[in-house]
Amino acid sequence: MEGELCRMCGGDGRIGNSLGGTTATCPSCHGSGRRAEMSPAFHDVTKTKPSHYRPDVPVQAGPKVPMTPEGVQLAREVTASTALDAEAKRRLIAEIVNHEGTHGRCTQTFLKKARKQLRPAG
Repeated sequence: MEGELCRMCGGDGRIGNSLGGTTATCPSCHGSGRRAEMSPAFHDVTKTKPSHYRPDVPVQAGPKVPMTPEGVQLAREVTASTALDAEAKRRLIAEIVNHEGTHGRCTQTFLKKARKQLRPAG
């Protein structure tokens, strides 16, 4: 047999109930008494929705400016802001373009978050 001893049953392949004296097949090793390197019944429970398996959005050579009305208006507000330096404005506009590319439009939550960054510090 390959693999190390099962940690749950200690290599017996069965686990017992100390109160009733009954035994059952070990759920960890399925009765083999050994831990396999890769269990055939393993599945990743963190990815439970089909949307989790979508490939990452590739960097597009598309527009470098916002295209939706909300995005254009927000970009104008960013450009007119006196609270941000040029680098921060460039990053925020790039974030608007990226958000539009992944979500299709600027969501209300995103607009609030972006406008909060436009406020003067203090």
